[in-house]
Amino acid sequence: AGARSSGGSPVPTAAEVTCRAEDSGEGCTAGGDFFRSYGTAWVQAEMLQDDVRTSTFRDAILGNRHLFEGKTVLDVGAGTGILSFFAAQAGAARVFAVERSDMAFIARRIAEDNGFGGLVQVIHGLMEEVVLPVDSVDIIISEWIGTFLIHESMLDSVIFARDRWLARDGI
Repeated sequence: AGARSSGGSPVPTAAEVTCRAEDSGEGCTAGGDFFRSYGTAWVQAEMLQDDVRTSTFRDAILGNRHLFEGKTVLDVGAGTGILSFFAAQAGAARVFAVERSDMAFIARRIAEDNGFGGLVQVIHGLMEEVVLPVDSVDIIISEWIGTFLIHESMLDSVIFARDRWLARDGI
């Protein structure tokens, strides 16, 4: 299985995500629109294989366990769920991973396969349209910066999530 985090929990590798996506048949078709392209295993694998990017997010989250312990976390544009899994490893009580592309189905399977199924709830939908089963969240995480800082156009969704779901004293 995947590598182990400093906390001993499995972290899926890009190869495993690619394999799982190919095995399931969900979200693995090439498409012209934005969400279908992010639903492909190769796009997600490319991001996960960026070791500097992935390890920096991991270190930032796991290095701040005191902020995550016992908290409710929202991951906007979760993709494979990697940031959600880091939040779970850091001690979050609940994690909502919102992903519009079909990668949500793969992320749900990865969560279940790695023992996060009861902690990380993957929600397939557009951030601006989903309804969370809570009134607010304590923390919002997201990797929203695309090519030239704007390609993914996720900032609007993160701002929406902040305004709608973030607790008054949230981060």
